[in-house]
Amino acid sequence: MDKLATIILASALVVSGCSSVSHQTARDMAPEQIAVSGESCSEAVETASSHDELKWGRMIATPVLTVASAGLIPALLGANAALDYADRKNASQMREACGYAPLSNQRILADVATNTGISMGLTAIDLGLGSDVARVQANSSN
Repeated sequence: MDKLATIILASALVVSGCSSVSHQTARDMAPEQIAVSGESCSEAVETASSHDELKWGRMIATPVLTVASAGLIPALLGANAALDYADRKNASQMREACGYAPLSNQRILADVATNTGISMGLTAIDLGLGSDVARVQANSSN
């Protein structure tokens, strides 16, 4: 029961301060810049809310599904990485539509890879695999 409480608490802390990259990008743009940039910019900014809803759904569903079945972990990691990539790509296109420099593909892929690695580590800890992972790493380095 303590493990479930820890997962719920960690999820609540993560959810409380996070929004999608698209939402953050839209929030950081000056309203005057959006107005001046035209309809394509306004339409791009409107897509931020859907990515924000997807991120909230991912952040709530992933821990629940991880606890429900460890067999879903590879699919969850893949789906979250794909949705993270789509969010960041959308933010890049939004920046470009509004007259800002787009995010580079290398930066997008590096951010997605970093987030996926962090998710894999947290999942291993949540499932109590941390000691096993450390043992495998220690054995492989010898």
